[in-house]
Amino acid sequence: MKMLYGYEEYRLKEGISPGTLVTELELLKSFVRFVNLWNDKQVEPYEISPADVRAFLDQEKAKGLKASTVKRKLSHIRQYFHYLWKVGKVPIDFMPKFEYELVIEKPVGQLLYSEFVIEKKKVLQHPTLMLNAKLYFLFAMAGFRMREIERLRSRHFRDLGDRVEMNFVTSQDVFWQLTFEDPTEIAVIVQVMERAVFREHDYLVASDKKYGPDYVRNNMKDIYSGLTALLPKPFKTEEVRIAYIYDLYKVQEKSFDEMAGLLGIMPASLTSVLKLVFERYQ
Repeated sequence: MKMLYGYEEYRLKEGISPGTLVTELELLKSFVRFVNLWNDKQVEPYEISPADVRAFLDQEKAKGLKASTVKRKLSHIRQYFHYLWKVGKVPIDFMPKFEYELVIEKPVGQLLYSEFVIEKKKVLQHPTLMLNAKLYFLFAMAGFRMREIERLRSRHFRDLGDRVEMNFVTSQDVFWQLTFEDPTEIAVIVQVMERAVFREHDYLVASDKKYGPDYVRNNMKDIYSGLTALLPKPFKTEEVRIAYIYDLYKVQEKSFDEMAGLLGIMPASLTSVLKLVFERYQ
């Protein structure tokens, strides 16, 4: 689509994961098609108005979508208009001042980390579960954000025989060192490191180089459904991470500094994360 020309490359340079970008582009294509139909002509970027955005969101809300889903779509549109302004395709980015009322129910923490810990060995050793699914599970259980999981490379890990050591600089520029000592975790990580040898890149679950027979990034719906089928509750990366943080604080009684080290985040970030955790697990 002409109006989206250059946007994909821009977002990849900004560090968005390939999977998230696919979702974002589909939404923006839908938005552009709507605006053209709404105005009964091929609209140029500078012609799009706040009323167009509001009409599109009204349509999405009328479909019965959750408020959180509509909010996510609004976030993608805000990102797109920032790009249009940045490259000079619109004279003014009106989206920072754009308001759209959405009532979003706060999620309630229902997952106990221990419920998934019990199933860990079964999941990581399952004979037919996709290797990438095992990776998302393993790293979510260790408190990784989705965007960090998809930045991991084999070069960040050292196989020391009885353990695997990770040395990784996060997207927030924090040096994060973890040691994996569980034999089932080690087996999965070593298998992935060996897989990387035969690829044209060493990303563990994805790559920004979309070419070659070895480039595979599984559909996240398949990942989640495969894991959910083996677990007592639905698998969602962020929910598992929140449950892990709550377990560190409430069950394992880790100190603030210990938690920051285990999670690879700055103390200020941990403060805000803990606030979110306490809101969910009241």
